[in-house]
Amino acid sequence: MGKIIVCGNVKGGVGKSTLSCNLAVQASSSGKRVLLIDADPQGSSLSFRAVRALDDITAMAITSATLHRDLRNIATAYDLVFVDVGGRDGDVFRSAIMSCDLLLIPVLPSQYDIWAAEDTIRVLREARAFRDLTARFVLNQIVTNSIVAREALEAVAGFSGDATLMKSSLHQYMDFKKSISLGQGVGEFNADGKASREVAELYTELMSIIDPQVSEQPVVEQSADTMAETEVHHD
Repeated sequence: MGKIIVCGNVKGGVGKSTLSCNLAVQASSSGKRVLLIDADPQGSSLSFRAVRALDDITAMAITSATLHRDLRNIATAYDLVFVDVGGRDGDVFRSAIMSCDLLLIPVLPSQYDIWAAEDTIRVLREARAFRDLTARFVLNQIVTNSIVAREALEAVAGFSGDATLMKSSLHQYMDFKKSISLGQGVGEFNADGKASREVAELYTELMSIIDPQVSEQPVVEQSADTMAETEVHHD
């Protein structure tokens, strides 16, 4: 059965749809059979698939609280299933978490956004009363600001007992916005861009977690200093 990766956060506006779509494209380009589930009523991931020219990714919407049952049957036909869910705590969000092999929690690099992740962590803790769940934070849409970066890292450390931080992270590149509107991943839109490299690194690290047999390529661990040194990007 395929591995189920849920990209979710109770807080909206953290880039979960962009993350889900780019990881799905990256997986497909790596030869995986990929299913993209849109469990958000806004339908952003489904809209992405609708404008995508290639037929390499199967996409469907499931916005009912039966995800934890449905996905276990559907996933047998795929290698990887990415679920885009969140924006609020509800039965669908909880059902998605109960279905997954990995919960990937995108958060913006501000202390306020990471404090808001407490609601997602609370749901995760409740779900762990019923089954073992692996969860990771990933910092998303990073911009140059050493104070914000340091606060973000310190705040995430406060949740380390529940979900650790991915070594890979994503910065705020224009490539993400431009590629999504074309139904492309950043690697397709600009293969030599920094956004493409970061998504590839994140995917490699992700695979090393859900499939330990996959050797992880070296990934530069994020620190407040390395984030501060990064300029505002437009590629």
